[in-house]
Amino acid sequence: MARPNRFLTLLACGSMLSSTLLAAPAAAQRVEVGNAATVVGEVRLSNDQIRNPQEIQRRQRLAWGDQIDTGRRSQLQILLLDRSTFGIGARSSMRIDRFVYDPEEGRSMFVTFIKGALRYFSGRQEGENTADIQTPSGRIGIRGTALDVLVGKDAENIAEDEQFVGNVRSNDDEATLVVLRGPGAQTAGELTVGLVEVEAAGVTVVLDQPGLAAYIPRNGAPPIGPFRISDAGLAKVQDEISPSVARAADGGGLLDTLLPVAVGAIAVGVLVATTGGGDDDRPPTQGSGQTPDTAGQPGANDYPDYPPNTAGTSPNSTSDTGGSNNQID
Repeated sequence: MARPNRFLTLLACGSMLSSTLLAAPAAAQRVEVGNAATVVGEVRLSNDQIRNPQEIQRRQRLAWGDQIDTGRRSQLQILLLDRSTFGIGARSSMRIDRFVYDPEEGRSMFVTFIKGALRYFSGRQEGENTADIQTPSGRIGIRGTALDVLVGKDAENIAEDEQFVGNVRSNDDEATLVVLRGPGAQTAGELTVGLVEVEAAGVTVVLDQPGLAAYIPRNGAPPIGPFRISDAGLAKVQDEISPSVARAADGGGLLDTLLPVAVGAIAVGVLVATTGGGDDDRPPTQGSGQTPDTAGQPGANDYPDYPPNTAGTSPNSTSDTGGSNNQID
């Protein structure tokens, strides 16, 4: 039997080793999308490389494929590269599937929201901007605005108390409630009025006015809506995302006190402002109408009808994790 050529064998082994070494960095390469601007309580991250969830630290970079899970009395603020913001409430799960941003061309984003409470606040509006959120029962297409999304039993409880929805068959894990929070028609800032498309079972419901909502009771069912959510329902949604803001309204008249977009600005803008530190977690200020004394609250040019915060303290004043002072009561 002929003996194999030793040179060819070594060459083949060398090629295999070289391919392995070249493939390893590519497999481990992370496409970063933003950072954890504010972390409250227990917030953990997992992905293909991190199988055992690890605790997220403030300013930690986030990337494609990262799944975020929050615990009881916990919240996370994600600041994306285009200054869009995700506020994630307690007992929530979200995965960042894809995010592409070019300052000249715009942004596209795909996120899977598995359960819990989520607030999205659109960032810079240059170019073509789209965002898609997939839930267990449908798809939410966003075109430059602010909205709240609830998935699970809380979405079911809030929606079925609304007269427009009534008594429907819902799934505790799949029920999805979407509320358009703003901005108002008089907004003069960078955020466009925008709209939201809620799609399920081949049916699309369009939300194009603050306060409009849609409800998907279960996977395979079409969305119900659009309908104007009640003050009581809006307060319950707010309580899932930012409990202290809802309590500051004393349980009623929330729409009379805070415009939908103002509520979004409080829960999102204040979280970013209270983190302090460098540019990574500081929102843009050019043209915002803000001054150092009002950082974290919308400026007059952004939200002309925005009322002052009468609660006396920032609804979500937070810092790094690690103690009971960081948890929301």
